[in-house]
Amino acid sequence: MMNWGALREDDPQRYLSRPFEQPRNAFPAALMRDFAASGFDFVRLTLDVGPFIQLQGGDKQALEQKLLDNIGLFHELGLGVIVDCHPVEQVPLYSAQSILENLESPLFDQYTAMISRLASLLAGVRSGRVALELMNEPVVRDASHRTQVFVWGAAQLVLHDAARRAAADLPLLLTGADYGGVSGLDDLDPSPFLDSNTLFSFHYYLPLAFTHQGLDLGMEDAPAAPYVVDLPYPYDAVPPDELAARIDARIASDTALDASARAKARAHAHRILDGFLSDGWDRDLVQRDMDRVAGWADSNKIDRHRIVMGECGATGRNARFTGAEPVYRRRWLSDVTGLAQARGFGWSVWEINTPEFGIQRSDDPDRIDPEIATALGMSA
Repeated sequence: MMNWGALREDDPQRYLSRPFEQPRNAFPAALMRDFAASGFDFVRLTLDVGPFIQLQGGDKQALEQKLLDNIGLFHELGLGVIVDCHPVEQVPLYSAQSILENLESPLFDQYTAMISRLASLLAGVRSGRVALELMNEPVVRDASHRTQVFVWGAAQLVLHDAARRAAADLPLLLTGADYGGVSGLDDLDPSPFLDSNTLFSFHYYLPLAFTHQGLDLGMEDAPAAPYVVDLPYPYDAVPPDELAARIDARIASDTALDASARAKARAHAHRILDGFLSDGWDRDLVQRDMDRVAGWADSNKIDRHRIVMGECGATGRNARFTGAEPVYRRRWLSDVTGLAQARGFGWSVWEINTPEFGIQRSDDPDRIDPEIATALGMSA
């Protein structure tokens, strides 16, 4: 609804004055009614931060009103809202890497001012069912994990304090460094925030070879390829030879590949498969990670109900996209959300209605898939 803002054709570094008025930004009212009826109780509304920094004057006022109106639509359905500041890279200037590159830069100052303004706006929403997430998946360009922790730790403290000055009691969602995963949260020092109205978030997409199958992210640390789409969960639900044969058959059937490209694709796909099998992902490994998060909370004397698994998800299989087989996807979603909830954590699924990660029915886009809802423990 409010991400990937529309850009000007004559200048793709600048946003349209009304960046979220495209057909794809339309509020899917019937779907959201079914979403709420299925048992979900909040929505994580992601914001492209670029327009909130770049637009000025009347355009900015209209943008802020659009945000408040969208929050109101969700509240009318009984849903709480986490407003998630979600930098994206379509305008490189407003990526997380650019924003965090220099904490003394004008850009970071502009981002901090944006956080302060959003906090002030949301403080005026009297429902008591809105929170502000300071940054989605913070990452510092070309930095070690330890450097990520130090830089994001300093940045988050500045952003938290700016938001808190603007809104004394607004719930703020904080996260760890290095894409906000389990290890980032584990290395987060929460001591400056314990007496503040804060929640703590982590994201969960493990193993990436399973959760992102069918995608090709082009990143060494995110192993995925469009040919690796038959991986099961748990890892040993299908014999390894059968998995390898399926992958080879997909590559062989791609007539766009010449012999050299086919050999390269096969080598890449089998590296992913070998890593997936050697890691041995199953319920026990997911449980280990959830216990690690619970241990972090307990050791820091943080109530587990202040922990939110802010994103989790796996690609699906439908007419528009080939991801994980439904039975394995549902099993993974059930384990991950169930184990999180059993430890007192809140959770949010990425995402509602896209071909890749959506949880809507393939034959009725205005309905949540009831089998997925059941896997998630929803009332449907």
